[in-house]
Amino acid sequence: MTTDMKFKIVGTILFFYILIPFVSLGQSSETQRVVRGTVSSAKDGETLVGATVIEADDKKRIVSATVTDINGQYVLKIKNPENNIAYSFIGFVTQGRKIGTQTVINVALKEDLQVIEDIVITAEKKVSDGTFEIPQREITTAVQTISSKAFEGVQVTSIDEAMQGRIAGLDIVSNSGDLGSGATMRIRGTSSINANTQPLIVVNGIPYEINIDPSFDFAAANEEQYANMLSINPDDIEEITVLKDAASTAVWGSKGANGVLVIKTKKGAQGPTRVQYSYRFTAAKQPKGLSML
Repeated sequence: MTTDMKFKIVGTILFFYILIPFVSLGQSSETQRVVRGTVSSAKDGETLVGATVIEADDKKRIVSATVTDINGQYVLKIKNPENNIAYSFIGFVTQGRKIGTQTVINVALKEDLQVIEDIVITAEKKVSDGTFEIPQREITTAVQTISSKAFEGVQVTSIDEAMQGRIAGLDIVSNSGDLGSGATMRIRGTSSINANTQPLIVVNGIPYEINIDPSFDFAAANEEQYANMLSINPDDIEEITVLKDAASTAVWGSKGANGVLVIKTKKGAQGPTRVQYSYRFTAAKQPKGLSML
């Protein structure tokens, strides 16, 4: 065998060794083809923007993924034609397609309708501190609320009489035995001998001044003078919230240093007209005198 012949054989072998990798590379590039299409709604035919398009293998592992554009169209590079393509969108049933030899796959997704048998709505009770309402379970301050139902039907002439013995830590003492003489209320005890230690009263978000002139004569006062102090009818009250500690009364500044009584009155409500009647009657009888011996 001549030398030229040997060179030709070696050259041919080298040529095939160099050509084989390029042939296999070309075959793999043909396998990684592109699938395109449109995702729309089966109900009205509207294209779905942002629908998810994923390629998954037989073990449902995600190989590649993309989303539809503003026109509902997508372009997905396929890794393996034996895999499946899954189409999904919020409010629609997920749909799967076999890739195979397809290059264009248009999908119309059906709406995912779910029938709800019943809905349970749970309301949280809120407590008002005169500025805003807070859910009762989230309150971390010393606050106590009493509803008007607690003193319905009670024979009282003023609010302070209605609250006696119903609020923990609230001390209420009548000023005298005269009718309508009022009472002294203390939440934090007596901190001063001559200064005012009564709590601040707030009615519907407005401070209610209860300072009484020391020269006021309870025994000789007429009905009009009494009405100026007793203008808050207990029957008009919806609830009373007592703010006891410094954290809850801070919003009222120095006026709330002795505590705050937040009074919320009743308001009109939607519904049929209702009439509530309240009647009080008091009688006094002079006892018979004792016979003289």
